[in-house]
Amino acid sequence: MPGKKSFWYQELSWPEIVEKTKECDIILLPIGSIEQHGPHCPVGVDSLNVQKIAERVAERTGVLIAPPIWYGAHMYMQYGFPGTIPIRSDILKQFVKDVVTGLVKNGFKKIIILNGHGQQWVFIGALHELALETKAFIAIATWWEIARKTIEEVAQTKFVHADEVETSVALELYPELVDMSKADKESAPSIVDKKWYGSPTRTLPDEGGFPHHNITASYFQVDVYKLGILGDATLATKEKGKKIVDAVVDKLCEFIEELKRKYPPGVSPLEMPPPGVKA
Repeated sequence: MPGKKSFWYQELSWPEIVEKTKECDIILLPIGSIEQHGPHCPVGVDSLNVQKIAERVAERTGVLIAPPIWYGAHMYMQYGFPGTIPIRSDILKQFVKDVVTGLVKNGFKKIIILNGHGQQWVFIGALHELALETKAFIAIATWWEIARKTIEEVAQTKFVHADEVETSVALELYPELVDMSKADKESAPSIVDKKWYGSPTRTLPDEGGFPHHNITASYFQVDVYKLGILGDATLATKEKGKKIVDAVVDKLCEFIEELKRKYPPGVSPLEMPPPGVKA
């Protein structure tokens, strides 16, 4: 007897994919990176996070998951650390555009890019171009932005990289790949006072200033960090990670169910007349 059908696009046949789009045309596209995450976590953290979160969302909502993109674009200061394999931002943008265009042509009118790395700036241009070119509904869901409130409630330190927050999420999703005996904490100076720019969870500082990805305020990490831990990984726990992951999954499921209610399969909101406007 055939078993339960996979939520992963690449594990289905083309007739199964065609049938699926008739039931639900929403699909998740997980995109991460290959990047050092200290001596205690694997270099695939960013990609593993979104893939495993996507599986939990798919289990609850029935949406499919597109084949993941493992490699990501990197901000200037992340270059040079061992373990990291960066992709040029223009190459990633075009690659994502091609993948999304292919998904749309295969019947998926609503695509959620599930992002696990600080590369939202790459996807924004792609989103606006794709909206014009494909008329598809596209959302960029970066997990720490989705769970910002929960992160600030459960974490003792501000989220940055390979730290309390990211290590906690790893402990919840793939504890067998985390070695807490090697967890540590590090800090480094910044080029300008940190009051001038935001952070991953709070793009803008409280008093106004620059988004953290709009200013060269950081030194090259390889020059100021020995381990590559931007924060305190020793504070990480599986319990904190579970609360954060649950918040991400719950919010994404709520969002997906709203899309299902409002827009039937095969219909993109951008192809419909706005409410109150005659076709």
